[in-house]
Amino acid sequence: MDIGLNKRLAAVSWDDLKLCMRARFVPPHYRNELLLKLQRLQQGPRSVDEYFKDLETTLTKIDMYEYEESKIARFVSGLRREIQDVVELYEYFSLEKLVHLASKTQDYQLKNSITHFKKPYQEVQLQTPLQEKSIGKKTPGLQIQKVETRPSKLQHKTES
Repeated sequence: MDIGLNKRLAAVSWDDLKLCMRARFVPPHYRNELLLKLQRLQQGPRSVDEYFKDLETTLTKIDMYEYEESKIARFVSGLRREIQDVVELYEYFSLEKLVHLASKTQDYQLKNSITHFKKPYQEVQLQTPLQEKSIGKKTPGLQIQKVETRPSKLQHKTES
C-alpha cells in the first residue's frame, strides 16, 4: 500500500475501499440509527414486498450479515398480525419462499376483504302507506316501493 501526500493508505481491495469510503463519508451515528430502524421495522400499511425490500436495504446499508434463520424470524415478527397468523401455520425453509407465502396470503386477504365489503344489493329505504298518512306528506329522500303479492288460496275462496 502506498502512502500518498495526505498520508492515507491506498485501498487495495474492494473491501478496503468500502471501509475508507464509509470512514470518510458516513457519520458515526448513522449505523446506530439504522440498527434502531432495523429493530423497529414493521410492515404497517405497506405491502409484503415493500416491507421485504426495506428490510433487505436496511441490512445492506448496515453491512451486517445475518443467518437465514435470523432473517426469517425478523421478517415474520415484523409482518402484520393477520398475515403472521397464517404464515406461522406453514413450514418454510428459505426466506424467498416465506416472502412468496406472505405475499400470497396478503393478496388472498385483500381479495376477501374487498368482496366482503361489497353489497350484493342496493339498499332502499321503504315507506309504508301508514307512515305516509301519519306524516301527511312524503318525506324527501325516501322511495316508496310497491310490492305485488299473489292472492292466497283463502282469498280466492272468499271472493267466489
